[in-house]
Parts: sequence; C-alpha cells; structure tokens
Amino acid sequence: MPNTLLIYPSIFMVLLTVFLYAKNYLDNIKATRNKSIKFSHFKIYDQEVPEHVAVSRQTLKNQFELPILFYFLISLIVAFDAMALLDIIFAWIFVISRYIHCYIRLTSNYVPSRAKIFQVGLITLIIWWISFSLNILR
Repeated sequence: MPNTLLIYPSIFMVLLTVFLYAKNYLDNIKATRNKSIKFSHFKIYDQEVPEHVAVSRQTLKNQFELPILFYFLISLIVAFDAMALLDIIFAWIFVISRYIHCYIRLTSNYVPSRAKIFQVGLITLIIWWISFSLNILR
C-alpha cells in the first residue's frame, strides 16, 4: 500500500484549517465593521469580543494543538515507510472527528457533545501512536 494514501487525510486537515482561517478573518472583519470590537484588539487580543468571534478564534487555535500530533505521526509513518491499512483507518477517523468537533463548536457549541467527539479523536490518536510505536520497535 503506498504511503501517499496518507496524504489525503492530511489534505483534508489542511483544508479544514484554511477554512477556519477564512472564517476567523471574515468574523473579525464583520465585528470591526459593526464596531463590536475595536481594531486595536488585534494588537494583543486583550479586549472583550462577541462570542462568535471568540469561538471562531478558539476553533482555529485548536487546529494547532492535538492535530500537531496527527501531522507528526503521518510524517513518521511516511519517513519510516511503515504504513498499514490500519493507519489509513485511524487517519480518517481522526480527521472526521476533527470536522465534527469543529462543526459542533461553530454551531451549537454544546460542550458534552463536543467533549465526546474530542475524546474519539484523542483516543484514536493515542491508540494509533501506540500501534505505530509497537510496529517500529519490533
């Protein structure tokens, strides 16, 4: 199985991040235009902002937390030429969990649902890392 199959879930993660950058940018423009935040807020992000702006920013910031471990693991699997079908499955489960997590956060932002889907992604990533580590260490 070619390692390049792991590029597809990675591309979808990058697309999610780019979408969130665009959404955050548009939310910020709208909020500054309707004067719900001052332009000076962007110097050090120290002012109160409308909830939708804060949620948008936090959702974007989340893409540079747990997903970093995803990208690093993908890089290691490709570098070690150690891809298996299970890696593809884990990668897609993680990516789908991130999309659902972002959707929940940007719509209802219902914390119990968001927490459950976050746990799915986290547990998937932990099991995937263990699987990779055991595979490499044999």
